[in-house]
Amino acid sequence: MPITLVFLSVVAIWSTTPLAIVWSTLGSSHSFGVAARMALGLSICLLLLLIKKQKLTLTPLSLWNYWYAGLGVFVTMSLIYYASQNLASGVISIIFGLTPIVTGVFALILLRDKFFGFNKMIGLLLGLSGLIVIFSHSLVESTDLVRGLLAVTLGMTFQAFISVKLKQINAQISVLETTTGALLFSTPLFVIMWLFSEGSVPEITLKGVLSIGYLSTFGSVVGFMSYYYLIKHASVRVVGIVPLITPVFALLLGSLFNNETLSLMQVGGIVLVLTGLGYYEYGAKTSK
Repeated sequence: MPITLVFLSVVAIWSTTPLAIVWSTLGSSHSFGVAARMALGLSICLLLLLIKKQKLTLTPLSLWNYWYAGLGVFVTMSLIYYASQNLASGVISIIFGLTPIVTGVFALILLRDKFFGFNKMIGLLLGLSGLIVIFSHSLVESTDLVRGLLAVTLGMTFQAFISVKLKQINAQISVLETTTGALLFSTPLFVIMWLFSEGSVPEITLKGVLSIGYLSTFGSVVGFMSYYYLIKHASVRVVGIVPLITPVFALLLGSLFNNETLSLMQVGGIVLVLTGLGYYEYGAKTSK
């Protein structure tokens, strides 16, 4: 498959996922929205395995891989869906734009990667400064916004930790197997969470139904597999562009289709985050 096509698909999916998450809870709760998404996503993965006549690898190492991946899906998605009740989709995307920086910190701790040169530290400080600015604005607005920001920040941090942990485990299995195994572990947890929080099927809007279908097919299956394909076959520079440009598109989509507005202080924080991420990824080249 052409790298350009995969790259564009990842950018498109990452840019639209935050807005789709917000829409998927219209007329329902966040617990039902995420449980329905994961259950449908798991069904698609199992169908793909059946079509390919492929079985899951069940070695001890692969089981650890599935468990950590599933834990990452459950914790991260639970926090994001909770945050989506109070946060604009564009802000969620901006916070997740910091993932490469936080991943670098965990890689330093768990993998002993010598990852932090001068540009990395400057990028980290700029990104964190932007996050602080966004948080400080939310403190003035409402406690609900602060809880939403804390939730999505914790979700992003945990996802970064899990991605490094999976690299440390280094199970030699396919992306489809990892995705299926992760959903096999996480989907029952999402269903249990929904049953204990409400346990009834709400009346969902058409926009909500379509959003859940989109997230199940593209967000939970195609997007995940495409991203790991990109990591495997493209340069680090190309992969690093994805979290730089997707927040911009997510902000535009939120503004155009969901009437989301940002204050001047939020815009300032977002600029700091994107500048920090850009310097983190490419600062070493520009300083030479």
